[in-house]
Amino acid sequence: MAFVDSITAPNNYDLNKPFRFDGTNFKRWQHKMEFFLTMRKVVHVLKMDVPVLSDEAEKEEKDKTAIDIALWNENDYLCKNFILNGLSDDLYDYYSPFKSAKLIWYALEKKYDTEEAGTKKYAVSRYLKYQMTDDKSVESQSHEIQKIAHEIISEGMALDEQFQVAVIIDKLPPSWKDFKNLLRHKTKEISLESLITRLRIEEEARKQDQKDEVLIVSNNGTKKKFSGAVLKPSGTNFKNQNRSGNKAKIISRNKNWNPQKVQYVKPPAKNDSGNSFTCFRCGKPGHMARKCRNKPMDRPPQTNIVDEPFVAVLSEVTMVGGTDGWWVDTGASRHVCYDRAMFKNYTNADDKKVLLGDSHTTIVAGTGDVELKFTSGKTLILKDVMHTPEMRKNLVSGFLLNKAGFTQTIGADLYTLTRNGVFVGKGYATDGMFKLNVDVSINKISDSAYMLCDFNIWHSRLCHVNKHAILNMSSLGLIPKLSKNDF
Repeated sequence: MAFVDSITAPNNYDLNKPFRFDGTNFKRWQHKMEFFLTMRKVVHVLKMDVPVLSDEAEKEEKDKTAIDIALWNENDYLCKNFILNGLSDDLYDYYSPFKSAKLIWYALEKKYDTEEAGTKKYAVSRYLKYQMTDDKSVESQSHEIQKIAHEIISEGMALDEQFQVAVIIDKLPPSWKDFKNLLRHKTKEISLESLITRLRIEEEARKQDQKDEVLIVSNNGTKKKFSGAVLKPSGTNFKNQNRSGNKAKIISRNKNWNPQKVQYVKPPAKNDSGNSFTCFRCGKPGHMARKCRNKPMDRPPQTNIVDEPFVAVLSEVTMVGGTDGWWVDTGASRHVCYDRAMFKNYTNADDKKVLLGDSHTTIVAGTGDVELKFTSGKTLILKDVMHTPEMRKNLVSGFLLNKAGFTQTIGADLYTLTRNGVFVGKGYATDGMFKLNVDVSINKISDSAYMLCDFNIWHSRLCHVNKHAILNMSSLGLIPKLSKNDF
């Protein structure tokens, strides 16, 4: 204790002393000042009147009352100056003429407590209109919403914790749309502290992902950080440059060393590190893969492919059912199929499990692609579908469809799937979920799986072109494979 006093004594500063009141945050200043006056043992003069000396009292009682009056005046003087020293200079000059600490205290309450109560009437409006933005930290903005909620609660209005959780989720910035939808589909209630923790973890993960995305690997294997989002030319303006400014000048000469012909050769393109680009498709320098002339042309087109990075956890999956077909699950984070015959290609999985909605796991036998043929004639290929034999329903992840650019419309017990304004397929509500209108018998890999791929159908679809054109399109992969026996 003596060591602490030796450090704090030279500073001559009381840590219990409140901040100087300047007209704002009166409630906070009032509570701190009351505590400070209590520590100084002079707070009683704010609630008690000065003792009165009675003329009819005896001498001993008069002497005692006189001592009490003197002590009260001393405490009132100290209390008054403690309060005045806790005010700003302007307020100090205004309230210093008041005769007692009690008069100053009541005057401050009458003026600033009423004004603050009036301003807090708009706290509900600020709470409802508050919207987070992407240019600020989500964690700090969530704390601002909590501060407004505490202001409302301090005014006597009750706010349920789950209501506050729903409000914070709804006010997340636009770039958090996927995470917002994930939280909305959680059936288990989460506390306010747990939500703030999840927001902080998600925000830190997003910052780390942004750092990883700006790392560029050059040809020599060294990593270089991308300096900005906009590339600006160095030197003179592009508009003022001569066309030959970016080309190397090559002069061919004859035997007498006289100039004979001038050629301009464009140097190979270079990256930020000064090295020339090398195409990873053909291995030749001077161009990138997207401009390569050696692109493979026999690559079959994939219609409406869901090819997005997946996670290995199912958010919500039920184990009821047992009927054939495919069901849309907006809470599932992976496509799931229990029928091995549905897979177009298949890869066995070793020691792989998936978490279900009821907090237990099931074995994943393998993964592969599944081709769904809607009754509308459109084909949807699902990539990396999990084969889970213990499941009783085939599930299409609504979250992955949304990530792949599909638009899902739900209304009047109907489900519609479109992409870029083109109708893909539809479904209907049954058993608490939406079932897709797909032909189950055609979707199974068998001899009947390609019964629709005959010459007459494609001859009608392609405006009655000749069979050589249809056979050529089939060989290029523009339409399903057809053999000469189909004609």
